[in-house]
Order: sequence, then C-alpha cells, then structure tokens
Amino acid sequence: MSVLAEQAGPSRRPTAPPGGGPFDPAELGLGVVVPVLGAHSQAGTSGVALAVADAAAATGRRVLLVDCADPARSGLAGVCAVEGRSVRGDRRAAVRLASRRLPKGVVDVRRPVGTGEPVRPEHVPSIGSWVTADANGFDLTVVDVGWDVWALTASDASPGPLAWATGSAARTFPVLVMRPTAASVALAEGVLTRYHDGVRRLGLADLHCLAVVGGTSWPARTRAVMGLHLARLARRTLFVPASPDAAVNGWTTEPAPTGSVRAGAALLKTLTRTAKRRP
Repeated sequence: MSVLAEQAGPSRRPTAPPGGGPFDPAELGLGVVVPVLGAHSQAGTSGVALAVADAAAATGRRVLLVDCADPARSGLAGVCAVEGRSVRGDRRAAVRLASRRLPKGVVDVRRPVGTGEPVRPEHVPSIGSWVTADANGFDLTVVDVGWDVWALTASDASPGPLAWATGSAARTFPVLVMRPTAASVALAEGVLTRYHDGVRRLGLADLHCLAVVGGTSWPARTRAVMGLHLARLARRTLFVPASPDAAVNGWTTEPAPTGSVRAGAALLKTLTRTAKRRP
C-alpha cells in the first residue's frame, strides 16, 4: 500500500476542523492534500489539478478534486459527466457533488454553487462543509484554489480558499503553477514574497514545488531574471506539457492528456518520497 493510501485511514464520516485553524487532513478523511495555486491568471492551475487527480485515480486511489472557483469562471466546469445533488455550505455558496468517470478509476468532484450572485472568496464554503458532504474517505485530495493568491494573502484575515494550504505539514503539499516566461517569473516572485509571509502570519504550509506549464526546461533568459524566492524553489520544478486541445476546447470529460498525466504521476512520486521523510 502506498504512503498516500496509508495516511488516509479507514472510510468514516469526518468531522469539521476547528474554525479557520490548521487541520489534519487524515483526521478529516482527506488523505494527502495538494492545494494547486496559480502565480497569475491563465497559469494553468485547472489543468495541473486535473492531471494529478486523473493520475492518482488511474492507480486505484480514492481521489477528491475540489474546485473552489466561481462556477462561472471555473476551468473545471466541464470535466464531469455526472452532476449530483447540492448540499448546504456554511457560507453563501452550497457544495455541488459530481463525479468524473475515467477508463481507469473515478474522481469525486465538488464545487461551489452560487445563489445567482457572483461567488467571491469569502462565499466559498469552509473545509468543514466540503468534507462533511458525504461519508467517503479519500487517499488524495487535490484542490484547485481558483483565486488570486496575491489577494488572498493581502491581510491577516481568513485566507478563504487558501485555508486548504493550512493543513498539517506532513500531509499538505501546496504547488504553485506558472509559465516559463519572464512575465510569469515577475508575477510569481511577487506571489512567493506574499506566500512566504503567509507561512508566518496565516499558517500556510511550505510550497512543495513549482509546476511549470509549457516547455521542458527553464530558458536561460527566464532563469536570469528570477528573484531570490523563485530561484530557490526552481530547483524543485515539475514541467507539465501544455495541451493545444485544451487551449481551444477547455478541459472536458475526456481523460487529461497523456503527457499531463505523466507529469501528475511524477508529482505523486515526489509526494510519496517527501511524506516518508516527514513525521
């Protein structure tokens, strides 16, 4: 049995975490949690989250994919063939239960449902609402945070969807998604500056790695303009192929592209190795 599966524990009805504070994903039946954050808009967070979820499901893991974005702006809006019921959330938005069925495996998907008004970060249900939606336990929970990390870390207030990055260090592995361009590097450095401050102020888990969409290595000119934070994290970079088809049609009920799933599987291996080293 894999480390991810071992940490999930038996299936049972989880209890909600204490209000807004750090949480233990294993105690909530979430297994290992991978919050996927974007360095900027259109970085590719939805594709990376989908690739990791599909890769894990293909190995027989019980996978939950949480989509925190406004439903009208979600990159994952079309990935489920089965849309289920909605359950009440503890904030303005409810939680929609859905299912993504793959040739190998199933991914449970949950997303916020608005009330006709635009969903804002403060409307996104807290972690307790997502995990009490049913009694399933999971080996892996992948979260498309879906909001501007720069804005979410701007104050000492509750980080809203970024609360998914406040889980215990042994089971929470945030990933920052960006592009291998000078413009993306500049934006990522600003986000990293605030995120590192959020580790201290908001209890965020340290970033596990970068997921760089497009390309297979860092261009020399891009590496030359990296700031201190990004240069340090660049040593832990996972390169994810860009999908021309998804750029045109978006992410659909079809399995994530083979190259993306291969990158997702590589990320899962790094999680397993890191989890073994942590208490």
